[in-house]
Amino acid sequence: MGAIDNFRSLINRSGGLARGNKYEVDIYAPNGHPAGTEGRNLNLFCSTITMPGHNLEQQTQRFGTEPATEMVTSHSYAGNIDATFYLDAGLDIKVWFDKWQMMAVNPITHKAKYYDDYKEGYMDIYQLGADGKRTYGVRCEEVYPATISGIEYSYESTDMIQLLSIEFAYRKWTDIRDLDSGVAYKRTRLPDTTERLTGNGVESSVLTRAEILRKFS
Repeated sequence: MGAIDNFRSLINRSGGLARGNKYEVDIYAPNGHPAGTEGRNLNLFCSTITMPGHNLEQQTQRFGTEPATEMVTSHSYAGNIDATFYLDAGLDIKVWFDKWQMMAVNPITHKAKYYDDYKEGYMDIYQLGADGKRTYGVRCEEVYPATISGIEYSYESTDMIQLLSIEFAYRKWTDIRDLDSGVAYKRTRLPDTTERLTGNGVESSVLTRAEILRKFS
């Protein structure tokens, strides 16, 4: 079997190649949004969107005269989420995002509100297969529209649909486990361990990795 046949076989087994026009977006504003938490029909109006990335932060370590080593010190979630939306004639979509921004800053006093007042928004972004079913998804947490672009008008744009560009800030994203229900991975918090020291009255010893896995399996 040649290289081309192997390539075709791999594609068939994986359900085909990912297409840039096969995606789905669900956006939810925080509780207390004056126009409702669910952005109805936003998936249909979303023209483009960027699935966010992930960065490993590094620090250069050098021991003596050995070649330097780039060691991971932390991680971060790359960039903001850029999206564009088709606008309806009444600009209802723009108004919905405007009201979301007002949950972060008072438009009268111009004072920023508490982070807890607007941090509960989230966004689900899915890759779809050729049959329209979800094949992969991420949930972006603590989402809010950081930048809503201006709208440009022109008499020459007779047959053009107006678009609204929005840049979303977020804190982190997580792979979605159940693609049908949109349930994200449940992260289990490992228990605190206590070392047995002479005279400290602690009877339990440090849990080994195997004991922790058995406890939560």
